Amino acid sequence: MLMDGYLSDELWLRLLAGLVIGLVLGSFITMLSYRVPRSLSIISPPSKCPHCHTKLKARDLIPVLSWLLERGHCRYCHRAISRRYLVIELTTAVSVTLAFWYFGLTPRLIAAVLGLVAFISLVSINFERQRKIW
Repeated sequence: MLMDGYLSDELWLRLLAGLVIGLVLGSFITMLSYRVPRSLSIISPPSKCPHCHTKLKARDLIPVLSWLLERGHCRYCHRAISRRYLVIELTTAVSVTLAFWYFGLTPRLIAAVLGLVAFISLVSINFERQRKIW
């Protein structure tokens, strides 16, 4: 893994894959945590602003980056978008990246990622239902 104090190419690729997969899964979890408590379909309609209901474009849906570029506001109506999206996406990305680092490309990685996604989803949905934070 470490070669003369540097991370191996294989580890860098694994960490990058974990980060990208974690960001995508985090984005999916934010959608779940918003729609499930409201009994909305997770398949359709496409994502929209919770305030002005404008259908979001691909550039509005880039995990973490879209939220940061727009400084936590809707690009269309300029109302604030909850920090929960950022928190869930970052938490998932970091967790999945750590799983990729720890388990490597093994069957245990799949189980770990599924467990992380299930846990983060359930916690997020529970908080959304109780509306205690966010």
